[in-house]
Amino acid sequence: MSDKDILSIGKSVFGFSFLGGSIVFFSLFSGLMVEFVVFSGLILCFFMLINTIVFSLMIYGFLDQSKFVICLKSASILLINIPVTFIYGCLIDY
Repeated sequence: MSDKDILSIGKSVFGFSFLGGSIVFFSLFSGLMVEFVVFSGLILCFFMLINTIVFSLMIYGFLDQSKFVICLKSASILLINIPVTFIYGCLIDY
C-alpha cells in the first residue's frame, strides 16, 4: 500500500464520519430528529468505526516499519473527530 493510499483512507474516513456526525447533530439540534436512541446509536457506530480503523492503521504501521510515520499521520487525522464529537455533545446537553 502506498503512502498516498494510506493518507487517502484516513482523509476519506474522516470526511465521511465528520459529515455524518454533523448531519445527525444538526438534525437533532434543529428538532427534526426526536429519537435520542437513534442519535446515541449512530455516535457509538461512528466511534466504533473510527477506533477500528485507527487500530488497524497502527497495527499495519507496527508490522511495516517503513510505513509507521504515514500510518501515524493518518490515524491522527481520524482522531480529530473525537473533540468535535465532544463539542457537539456539550452543545446538545446545553
